[in-house]
Amino acid sequence: MSTTVTITVSDSPMDIYIDAPDRSTPGPAVVLTYHRTGLDAFTKREASRLAANGYLVAVPDVSHRLSRDIPMTDRKQYFKDSQVAEDIAATVDFIAARPDVSARAIAIMGHCMGGRMSMLGAAAVPRFCASVVYYGGGAHLSWGDEGVTPLERLGEIKCPMIGFFGDMDKNPSPEQVDVMDAILTRHGVQHVFHRYRDAGHAFQDRNPGTPGEQTASADSWAKTLAFLATHCRV
Repeated sequence: MSTTVTITVSDSPMDIYIDAPDRSTPGPAVVLTYHRTGLDAFTKREASRLAANGYLVAVPDVSHRLSRDIPMTDRKQYFKDSQVAEDIAATVDFIAARPDVSARAIAIMGHCMGGRMSMLGAAAVPRFCASVVYYGGGAHLSWGDEGVTPLERLGEIKCPMIGFFGDMDKNPSPEQVDVMDAILTRHGVQHVFHRYRDAGHAFQDRNPGTPGEQTASADSWAKTLAFLATHCRV
């Protein structure tokens, strides 16, 4: 069942889209960070699929500080990493207090810029049981020119991470994924990256997509569920 709740973050009302399974006892949850087009049909579909597999899903609207007159696809240029991290932390606090969520079984997951936010959130909020990154690009850039980038913060991550990338992608490129992999390895962060030779960017958001994209989408989804089940048990 989906609904929208509103909390306050730094004196600004922030909507959180909730899709929850029917349960009354504590269970696992996922903070799902949206891609550039926001809380669209794709993001709601992913939330629904996770909820169908037993996860309460919370999608924070990290653009809540911005004017609604700014098109969603243009809002990214106004984001600040410190504010995004604050929004993710507030979302975790909110859902962890729910009677149907186990505070020790909350993961973070995102696609595209949401994948970047998943990396940032896992570094900034040390409460996640797992981080799932789908082709997160732009990790080498700082939102809001605040200096430190998500790439430079990868060593702060305390939870296991799984990442999915297309070798035909340019953002992130295979070379950029190599850099992420090397940093995580150097800092001893438990992680596994899966790469798909015949897929490019946003392969999970294709209908129906090329054969390579279909293979990548199905395989990554199965691996995501297995990863969450392993690391976010109640």
